Amino acid sequence: MADDDSKDDGGKGKGRRSTGSRTLARGLALLTALGEHQDGATVSGLAEATGLDRAVLYRLLDTLTGEGFVTRDAESRRYRLGLSMLELGVRAAQGLEVRRLAGPPLRALSDETNETACLAVRDRDDLVVVEVIEPGDRFVQVNYRIGFRHPLGTSAHGKALLAFLPEGQKDASLQAVRQRGVAYTRDELEQGASGVAAPVFDHTGKAVAAVGIVAPTARLPEPEAIALRVLRSAREISERLGWRPRRTG
Repeated sequence: MADDDSKDDGGKGKGRRSTGSRTLARGLALLTALGEHQDGATVSGLAEATGLDRAVLYRLLDTLTGEGFVTRDAESRRYRLGLSMLELGVRAAQGLEVRRLAGPPLRALSDETNETACLAVRDRDDLVVVEVIEPGDRFVQVNYRIGFRHPLGTSAHGKALLAFLPEGQKDASLQAVRQRGVAYTRDELEQGASGVAAPVFDHTGKAVAAVGIVAPTARLPEPEAIALRVLRSAREISERLGWRPRRTG
């Protein structure tokens, strides 16, 4: 019996287009499943995660491996995301206007605090780190890297952004963040790590990113001490995006 991918509509083209869309959707589902398995996944594990037939999985994996989007460990027989995925991710991050414009202020924030400065943006219900500037003389640093993803509303960066988004406006737990314009967290994503972050606004006044510092808690006994520096960085990036403060009176 022929697999769905081999069917068409007798040359009318519609079937081929729907088949192509179905194949693309399956490939994307497979890549998403692999992204959730940092230690790699077997074909049986991928079949369970995606609901795809093994024969379909093998064809997709063969194609994606050939293009460098997936790699296979010969010893463990586990599949992982390949370097081509990393290259695409870096290009996507580089294409973000906020990332491009945030470069100098982010570098200044890291230099002046001598800590790791990070920029993060929203991706649906998650927050994704898109830029990180680290001081060169720090041997102990926090594991907050480009591409790191976590639920929106966690970490200083996540709270700083969510507090100024429509869905976070009514969250009472974020009221203090809205009042002072900066978020603090301690031992939330990682034991022994703290963060200070503030929102970044675009030319329409919409919160589009969060910028701040992440560091070992021992080096941030009083995170409020660098709050003004973080706020200044957020304001500078926002102004680079065309944001202007509202005039009163």
